Amino acid sequence: MRRYCSGLDFEGNQLKARQDMHIPNLKRVKVSSVQELRNWLGKGPDQHQRVMIVTCNKTSTGKFLNRESVQNTLAEYGWAVETRYTLNGNLVGHVASPS
Repeated sequence: MRRYCSGLDFEGNQLKARQDMHIPNLKRVKVSSVQELRNWLGKGPDQHQRVMIVTCNKTSTGKFLNRESVQNTLAEYGWAVETRYTLNGNLVGHVASPS
């Protein structure tokens, strides 16, 4: 079972950040469209290394990628999303690894 840490509870209410949450120190790849994510995946990234795909949240309307778009695009290339984190400002980090 996959666990998603979106900062929202099941009703969509904002949760307070947990003090003990550790965001992993991974290579970060910032993308603002599905095409940018596909371009990065098409370059053949290291298939043995976890990375954090960084996207903008809903407040950045022109650059927003929803969770399903990220998951589906990664799955097309044999990758899976493990956990999501709310990062600084309007950024969301999706920890991805080869399936």
